[in-house]
Amino acid sequence: MARILVLGKGEREVSSIAAPLAGMSHFVGRAWDDSSLADAVANGSPELVVLDMRIGQISLAEARQMMETYDQVTEAARFAVVESTSNPELATRYVDDFILYPFEESELAVRLTRLLNRSRHMKSGNLLTADGLVIDTESFEVTVEGRKLALTFKEFELLRYLASHSGRVNTREALLNQVWGYEYFGGLRTVDVHIRRIRAKLGLKHEHLIQTVHGVGYKFVA
Repeated sequence: MARILVLGKGEREVSSIAAPLAGMSHFVGRAWDDSSLADAVANGSPELVVLDMRIGQISLAEARQMMETYDQVTEAARFAVVESTSNPELATRYVDDFILYPFEESELAVRLTRLLNRSRHMKSGNLLTADGLVIDTESFEVTVEGRKLALTFKEFELLRYLASHSGRVNTREALLNQVWGYEYFGGLRTVDVHIRRIRAKLGLKHEHLIQTVHGVGYKFVA
């Protein structure tokens, strides 16, 4: 059982996606505009956000704009419902998993359970690990094959955020907001500079853990 938020463009369309989720005994919130999103978030932070990205429904730009309004929504795992003709490749660069519509409820249940389990595992405890890299979120220490890295606080926070969302493409705007805050007025180059410094400290063997997605941003690859 999980708290899931379904985000789309219209109440009826969102409800059509939310109904099978509620039937799986999940707590399901519904949002299709700023007001309904505020109400849904007020009822609890979601573990998972399901985006209705079928043809004619919410666009990638609209989804990003709505989600990035709330930190607790941005932190959630992301799942998309797409159609084969609705450019799923574009949509899935922003999500952790997806399913093609129309779908079998049994397949939806399996995919959501797998994503929730993976997300919960990543967030359990205070260690994030990948290919010899260990990030201790409690002591704020990072080691690579036992070698301690001398990271600044912002470098640590940026690396921690990326590693916590392994496989997800993060835009420069989203990273700037999450690590530096919405009140920060510096340019997007700030993110690029910090990524370059982190890669240099990771070393040639491990710099591949942070990949550049040209024209979009960065992703962590475990």
